[in-house]
Amino acid sequence: MIINLLVIGFTLFGVKEILFKHNGIESSLYWIILAFVLGYRTFEPFPGFQLHPIEIFIYSSIIRIVISGALRYRRMSIAILTLGIFFIIYFFIDLLTRYDFMVLVEFKNTFLLILIFFIIQYIHFTKSYFIRLLKHYLLAASLISILGILEFIFPSFISSIFGFQIQAINNSENIFFARLAFLFWGSHLAANLIPPVFLILLLLKAEKDPIVKNNYVLTFLVIINLVAIYLSGNRISWLILTIFLIATIFQYNGSIISYVKSYAILVTFTFVAYIYSQPVEGRYISTFKALTGQIDTRFDSSGGARMARAKIAIDSIIEKPLGTGWGSQGWVHSDWLQITATIGIIPGALIILAPILLFFKMFGVYLIASPDQQTIYFCLCGFLIYVIISFCLNGNILLVQCGAPLFLFWAIAGGYHRSQNQIKFS
Repeated sequence: MIINLLVIGFTLFGVKEILFKHNGIESSLYWIILAFVLGYRTFEPFPGFQLHPIEIFIYSSIIRIVISGALRYRRMSIAILTLGIFFIIYFFIDLLTRYDFMVLVEFKNTFLLILIFFIIQYIHFTKSYFIRLLKHYLLAASLISILGILEFIFPSFISSIFGFQIQAINNSENIFFARLAFLFWGSHLAANLIPPVFLILLLLKAEKDPIVKNNYVLTFLVIINLVAIYLSGNRISWLILTIFLIATIFQYNGSIISYVKSYAILVTFTFVAYIYSQPVEGRYISTFKALTGQIDTRFDSSGGARMARAKIAIDSIIEKPLGTGWGSQGWVHSDWLQITATIGIIPGALIILAPILLFFKMFGVYLIASPDQQTIYFCLCGFLIYVIISFCLNGNILLVQCGAPLFLFWAIAGGYHRSQNQIKFS
């Protein structure tokens, strides 16, 4: 009850700040990010229809844009506009021909991508604003990690606070690996939100931000988020983290931060070595086997089911390339395949090709950027890698708290680049 009251109070205060604060549109992204910590907690204005605080903040931001007189046409990318058109057309077709509740849920959650891009149009991304935004994300993700670790160490105590049921833990041969469920958040999928933290810490270190000026604080933040990812057993997060570390070692300009490559090598070696010292190395390796279609059932209990769902979606795409309609595919565990099978090959191609093309644009800018901008563009490239891998290998969009972070990182990457171009050519 107390937690529910806190969530209500947090949401109401956030709405008030967005609607009435002088910079409410800019601060709306802060509130959206902080709401990531809330996990599964939603409001139910009428039976069966749930709204997450993230959605309430997004809708409040759009209301603020309208009532403040800021509403005017600003060009969104053709890919996003086209996606929005497809989303709406298919929703109205389904509304008239085959409506059920899942049609509304999947459309509503996916359309947040368009709404977030719409809000981003009205925000000018200065470097200082961009860094403040990422610091809010660092806070949100680190809170998820800390609460997850506390749940692992003190399950009864955390359960008494958040009111979830303690589930039986299937211990492995070593007490240091019992897969963390993040029950306070609602799912082990909470680990999907943690990988960007390491890029954010890299940027803050390059900018000499007070948060990480002390190396002990930096190391603490690295360790708690690293431990949370490890305990989650979430192989996609392990994969993304591994790619981030390898990119830092081989691609990042080490002259910007002294010893950063040595630090990344140490973290990589420690992470991989510890995994190999535990009875979970097979699960780690199974991540890379699964990418080639080799499912190791000893360590990958869900891989076979995921592959079967992917094959069903692929068969559906071949049979009906124009899609089967919103809410018709269940949970495919791949947003890319889900969108393609649901509303056709054109939006399916757009939702994966658009961030890929933006990544290559960002990477090109990174290679020629001045030292004071290079780390930001390196991080933007990393965020887009995170988005692309998540879209391909995870099912996120059916849960607002999983899909919205991906939409936000994609949108702010484009928003920051657009704002910097406006400064350059103004």
